Amino acid sequence: MSKEPLSVGDHVLDRYRVQEKIAVGGHSIVYLGEDERLSRPVCIKVFHKISTSDGIWRASYEHFVQEAFALSKLSHPNTLRIFDFGHIDESDSESPRMPFQVSEYVNGGTLSRLVRVDGPLSVDDSIELVDALCGALAEAHSHGIIHRDLKPKNILFGTAGPSRTIKLADFGIAKSQRVDEQLRFRAGDTDVVAGERLAMMSPRWAAPEQITGEAVGPQTDIYSLALIMAFAMTGQVVFSSSDVDIALKLRAASDAQIEQAFASTDLPAALESLLKRACSMDADERPNDVAAFGAEFAAAVLGADRTRAPTHLTPVPPAPPEDTPAQAAPATTAQHLRAADGPRQIGDRYGTFARAADGVADLSISGGQVRVRLTLMPTSGTQFCLHAKGLSCFVARGGDRAAAAVQLEESGSIDFVLPNQQRIARATVSFGSPAAGHTVFDIGHEKIALSLDECPRVVLLDFGPNAECFIVFQPPASRAQESAEARSARRWRRGSTQNQ
Repeated sequence: MSKEPLSVGDHVLDRYRVQEKIAVGGHSIVYLGEDERLSRPVCIKVFHKISTSDGIWRASYEHFVQEAFALSKLSHPNTLRIFDFGHIDESDSESPRMPFQVSEYVNGGTLSRLVRVDGPLSVDDSIELVDALCGALAEAHSHGIIHRDLKPKNILFGTAGPSRTIKLADFGIAKSQRVDEQLRFRAGDTDVVAGERLAMMSPRWAAPEQITGEAVGPQTDIYSLALIMAFAMTGQVVFSSSDVDIALKLRAASDAQIEQAFASTDLPAALESLLKRACSMDADERPNDVAAFGAEFAAAVLGADRTRAPTHLTPVPPAPPEDTPAQAAPATTAQHLRAADGPRQIGDRYGTFARAADGVADLSISGGQVRVRLTLMPTSGTQFCLHAKGLSCFVARGGDRAAAAVQLEESGSIDFVLPNQQRIARATVSFGSPAAGHTVFDIGHEKIALSLDECPRVVLLDFGPNAECFIVFQPPASRAQESAEARSARRWRRGSTQNQ
């Protein structure tokens, strides 16, 4: 894209003024705007202008437009509200006009961020979350709309006075089941695009039928919702791999994966049993609908201690004194590291901190054979993704075709490839696991913990045993640089703590 679609001060539909860019996604740019007629903040999401000859572009374009019409059918208070839709006029362009959506602006971060910073949800908060999501999904399902992309990053929090609001967002890959579709615009099927299978899903949260390309239904969303609630109440991601083949194998052993997530908690056995059933490989064995799942969930947890669930994640010991080097902790705890510690041995790896000034870090890997530029790019609210661009080679997500650059929104792997298609290195990329106020990473048989105060955005590139690993982090912005969204999220957290 030669230039960004909108600039600060621009107007769309003669009423929405662009105030600032707040996020960049795979196919969209998100702006904070103001509805000048009603004096309220809005979110303006614009589709990227990329090659129209690309089949993936066409599929993504159609689903972006479909999302607007899907949201227009929904009015549940826990579904993100859409206010307007249109196209940006480009009289000098022969390409299709870029569509945009105007929706409500939600300023309280995501469920992923909330659990990462504050730890697992309490019983009361979990019931509140289930009620909200089941209500929003029940309305969507009544219209024949299957969300298909439920995950913690698509669950947003807003503020309404002293209270919080929960919003289900991102219907971008929703599937309409009705042949006589009520939606004005329906995206085409995306199982195969340009002769290749196109997986529009999030492998860590998708139901098995999505991974195998089979028919989806309400039970598909119930599967993902069960995984979300396991994460919300334990802090553990049940299926940590984003590799599609591995993800499917893990789902065949879902009971054992859920048991592992619950192993160090005192949550009731009835809840664990419900989540196992909701994550059955056979959709017919799952609860019949989201209302039934919500009712069973509440019944399963109401006998639990109504206080914040204990954070059972790897304990994070206090940081050592400034004048004392960090010592390796016992095997059951995480080693607390500071970026100021510099290069150090971590088990059988040689660990190096790479500071991403303004979100960008250039790395020299494998004795200088590989040079790559890594960018920690904001996506939604306080979330980010990793953009990797080869400076001396091509790059590819594990198993994919090599390209000049790749982007990862969740843990996976990156191959570094020469022009002759020879792979010279592979890095396992991890976004870590949340602990209260920390991010915890596994490096071989070691665990390390990094404080969010020092490393609010951090990702690990691990090149394997007896090799190097890079901890790429973006330091916290000064208060003057922080967004209004981040400050509002902190105010909400303080208020919710005072009200407990």
